[in-house]
Amino acid sequence: MPANIPKSKLQRGLAGGKTAARAGGKMLKYLVKQPFIDKSRREWEKDRALNESAEAVFKGLCLLKGTALKIAQTLSLEMDVFPDNVRRELAKSYNQVPPMNRVLIKKAVSNAFGAPVADVFKAFDPVAFAAASLGQVHRATSFGGEALAVKVQYPGIAETIRSDVTLIKSLLYPLREYELIRPVIDEIQARLMEEVDYENEAANITYFRKSLKIEGLLVPRVHPESSNRQVLSTSLVEGQPLNQWLQTLPDQDSVNHVAQTLNDLFIESLYGLHKIHADPNPGNFIICPNGLLGLVDFGCVKAFDPAFVDLYRQLPRTAVAGRKDRHFELLHRLKIIKADLDAATREQMYATMYGVGRWIGRLFEVEAFDFRANPDFLAEGKQLTYALHKLRKHVDMNANFVFLDRTRYGLLRLFETMGATVRIQNPYEWS
Repeated sequence: MPANIPKSKLQRGLAGGKTAARAGGKMLKYLVKQPFIDKSRREWEKDRALNESAEAVFKGLCLLKGTALKIAQTLSLEMDVFPDNVRRELAKSYNQVPPMNRVLIKKAVSNAFGAPVADVFKAFDPVAFAAASLGQVHRATSFGGEALAVKVQYPGIAETIRSDVTLIKSLLYPLREYELIRPVIDEIQARLMEEVDYENEAANITYFRKSLKIEGLLVPRVHPESSNRQVLSTSLVEGQPLNQWLQTLPDQDSVNHVAQTLNDLFIESLYGLHKIHADPNPGNFIICPNGLLGLVDFGCVKAFDPAFVDLYRQLPRTAVAGRKDRHFELLHRLKIIKADLDAATREQMYATMYGVGRWIGRLFEVEAFDFRANPDFLAEGKQLTYALHKLRKHVDMNANFVFLDRTRYGLLRLFETMGATVRIQNPYEWS
């Protein structure tokens, strides 16, 4: 890891402990003051304490980087855990380059191959041009003259994952959403253990490059001669990350085209391949000068059983059609709802989960959904989801949904940010 990041378990534990203490202290200060605060100001003071607590957590996450920042990015995309100002700061971390010393990066590459960098690449730029969550990306040139993007893993990052996950749980504990976050972190840990194996990621890239047939989508080619478990070399995808591209104020047709390609990517991957690229942060989507959409960073890929996918695809249709009994039956078969519910609880769960289904169903009721004309769509869904979270003790956590929902919701958030019009209807879910 870069020299300014706490490395040892003790150092990272102390850093996280200080952060947790600061975050918890913000809430403790509010709780002590609460009985003496006028009722008209109480909610405002509570929100301020929660914001200050989240900001303290964010600062600690940025200090630890690596696993910690990866989880923060995931949570900011999927669950709106952090306030708006904190999420804006997290968005910057998608492409920020950590200050990894040039000597250290060359040493990391050399150690990975057991040879000098000059024996591996014709040219190698020791200054990173992009950040991956568990490493950073450098420009290089192969001996055949091909421009490469070389992802180099932070030395020792694999050994920090398990201890960091434990640390993150304690760090996030002061947040009111902690009980909603904990199951997600467990699933993230499983994917992280896959992400630190760059040979596994190389196989993912090769699979998607061969299997995806989507017009306008570019998947890079793996350069196996200069790849191993700690270093991954692919053809360089030139262009701007999605969030930077949006700052250039592209025309609406271009925005809609990119959003539609992203949605088609998700649908074709889930239903055609039963495997999805499950990291929908803007830095992974590169808008190329020739108009192609480049897809990078295949460390986080989630595979699904075909039987699960077949049940899942039926949910939108049953919700829109008003088939409540069938919708509830699907939720049981998908192992979302516990079987032993009393009549009153069943009815409450029935109404709440059907409300969520109807909300998602709105995307399918029109030929193309205009996110610019529906600015409150995700806010409405967030409130419905919170109502569902209150019934968590009656819900089974099917791990399949963690990265599935993360990806689909993350894309919807992007579409809303883009103000895009997207055709959500598709032959798999709407036949």
